Amino acid sequence: MKPEELLDPAKLPEDLQWVVTHYRLHPEDPVFLLIAWHWNRMNACEDRVRAALVELKAAVDGRIATLIDAADTVAGVNAALADVQDALEQKPAQLGQQFEAEFRQPVANALAQIKALEKSLTPLTRTFQTAQHRQLLAALLIGVALGMLSAVIVLLA
Repeated sequence: MKPEELLDPAKLPEDLQWVVTHYRLHPEDPVFLLIAWHWNRMNACEDRVRAALVELKAAVDGRIATLIDAADTVAGVNAALADVQDALEQKPAQLGQQFEAEFRQPVANALAQIKALEKSLTPLTRTFQTAQHRQLLAALLIGVALGMLSAVIVLLA
């Protein structure tokens, strides 16, 4: 602002114009000059404060938008985590059912094969036991025969 504009009483706000007219201050009066200078400084300060408020509001609005997006993201993540937790809670039961479904038939087949093998080996087991009894009886007879032969040889000698 130029000094000539500073001395123009019409450029002052209504409150200060009232002071100038009420006390009949002349533009060359030092009090008038001091009031005009002070008003000019306050006006410049208000402009700076308004500009700073606009900048602050823009920065805060940007941060608020970012926080809202972050809160929405966190809410989405919480919902997804709840779904994952529900899925994981149901997973053991599903795995048990899946394990039972997948292994029931192979286990049943293996049991059937074991029973069939047992049935087929039962006669072989009997034959093997009979063969063992025969071998034992043959060993006993050979022992008795050798014993008698030895007794005869000892008696004759």
